[in-house]
Amino acid sequence: MELLLSKKEIMKRYHYKNTTFYERRNECLLSEYSDAVILDGLRHTLIKADRWQEFIENRSEKKKRELMGLE
Repeated sequence: MELLLSKKEIMKRYHYKNTTFYERRNECLLSEYSDAVILDGLRHTLIKADRWQEFIENRSEKKKRELMGLE
């Protein structure tokens, strides 16, 4: 069974503030990793832990390439 995390659990695990969580969530929703986010109503979000980690790692690689002038 896939591990699902709440907003609070993601915020704690990744040391996010509330605004950072929503920025990352929105970025994820617009990416190829959008299936990592499960929206259950307007105020309840669940995150597929493994898929979110893939999103974060991909985001990091893109940032590194930008810093090196490769993108």
